[in-house]
Amino acid sequence: MEFILISDSKIKVMLTEEDLKEFEIEADELDYANTDTKRMFWDILNRAKHITGFDTDGQKVLVQLYPSRHGGCEMFVTKIGALHSTEESCHIHGKPEPIISEKITVKSKSRSALKPKKRVSVFAFDTLEEMLSVCRRLRSLGYSKESSAYIGENRRCYLLLDGVDTTGYEPIDKFSFIYEFGVVENSDATDFFLLERGKSLCSENAVEILSKC
Repeated sequence: MEFILISDSKIKVMLTEEDLKEFEIEADELDYANTDTKRMFWDILNRAKHITGFDTDGQKVLVQLYPSRHGGCEMFVTKIGALHSTEESCHIHGKPEPIISEKITVKSKSRSALKPKKRVSVFAFDTLEEMLSVCRRLRSLGYSKESSAYIGENRRCYLLLDGVDTTGYEPIDKFSFIYEFGVVENSDATDFFLLERGKSLCSENAVEILSKC
């Protein structure tokens, strides 16, 4: 379990499949109406407080869940305001706990239901010029599969390439030069990061378009 403090009001929690097994729950079973899920949330928020100082006592929180294809999930917790006097916090072992907003978002099979999951590799670059250089090289090699490009709020650039395997089970041979310019990122995590904090440069045919820049 890994905690990443994004701001005073938001934290990211990365849970592995083993972490979920500790709570005796699977990613596709996460449901706020489920008591086991609620207890998992409260336990995690309590750990976050002790590890990072992220304190949700007396707060309403919005929880967004993004189960990953590897069995774990990413959880974003955002404090959305103090509890009103008419609201009662939950109690576990006699201790008041925060109320989790009913607006909780569980992102699981909804995205994959729209279209099949493709093998997409994500490369991150510190500068736009590095990404443009890779696009030019790919174009010269005849790369013609689907590709898209984004820029994050951190000003890093992201190139998503279909059909380039970076799992280590197959050599990427002629595409290995990409590592000279950028680094591989987790596709699921980057997908949701860009969804919330990125802007599209080219939603399709990125390699062809950016190779001309």
